[in-house]
Amino acid sequence: MQQKTSPTAARGGSTRREDGTRRLLNLLFALSVASEPLTTDRIINDPEIGYSGRERESRVKAFNRDRDTLAGLGVYIREAAAHGDAKNEQRRWEIDRRSTHADGTALSPYDAQEAISAIDQLFSLHAADPARWPLQMARAKLCKIAGIDPEAAHVEQGHAAADLAHVWSAFVRRRPATFVYRDARGEERTHVVDLYGMFERGTQVYLVGNDHDANDLRTFRTDRIVSAKKAAGSSKPYRIPAEFDVSGFQFLPFDFSRNDPVKAHFSFAPGCGMHEIELITRGRGSIATDEKGAHHWVVDVRDLDAAASFALEHAHLGIRACEPAELVERIATRKEQAVNAHGR
Repeated sequence: MQQKTSPTAARGGSTRREDGTRRLLNLLFALSVASEPLTTDRIINDPEIGYSGRERESRVKAFNRDRDTLAGLGVYIREAAAHGDAKNEQRRWEIDRRSTHADGTALSPYDAQEAISAIDQLFSLHAADPARWPLQMARAKLCKIAGIDPEAAHVEQGHAAADLAHVWSAFVRRRPATFVYRDARGEERTHVVDLYGMFERGTQVYLVGNDHDANDLRTFRTDRIVSAKKAAGSSKPYRIPAEFDVSGFQFLPFDFSRNDPVKAHFSFAPGCGMHEIELITRGRGSIATDEKGAHHWVVDVRDLDAAASFALEHAHLGIRACEPAELVERIATRKEQAVNAHGR
């Protein structure tokens, strides 16, 4: 009888089947963590997902095949509701979470091992990137199908990555995470936290959860976690409150200051779509639309310099600062400095 080669035996290369499995995982991950449905072009042109055909039509066909493959495994990707979209806008896609189900019989143990191998290869390159950790939930289920101990070491990690892995493992198992955290003042303290969710801001990843000592929700930056302990299996599991919404804890660049907040008023050009506006405002502040179709955003700002940079960074969306006057002046000064530097 011919013996199948273990998918983890050769780490140096990958087969076409492994590439396809990795692409499916990347597609699932991208759709799972997206704050809004993704357009077709965003999916097929994202190098992190892996559609590599030269022609757009071939990449679209590969995406449609992947949708069919995932549907056969109980994971359904549906077209997002088109209500309010302009006719020329692209089709947008999201996971149909009501219809999606986990069917353990759809995968053989060998197929599960290949999927585990693809996840492990991804983590061997990005072991310290917590934004990719949701894949570990899938890995735990795949290990059950393959008959593999999910606690077995599968990534060669440094101390920092191993500590973060303990934190993530606690979150997956819904057990309190115990870690030493260094705050902005450089003070270190041990925290025991029921983790509820996570989000990214720029290059940083943040964890949100109920701090046992404070008996309240707290936010922690993962790069400030000094060390962590493996969660005890005997710890009582916790439940994430149904009303918890991680979007309320997402920061914007101008939040990081000890200054008192001031109300800032921004406007967007009438042609700017609400989807784009919601993506960059992250549900913060309030948005209103005037009679001319222009959108107005009022939000608390603590750092005016960061707010000026934020406005210039998104100038392509027609964003304009209306008040306070000091913010408008700082933006004008930055523009003038840029023009002078270009002139030289």
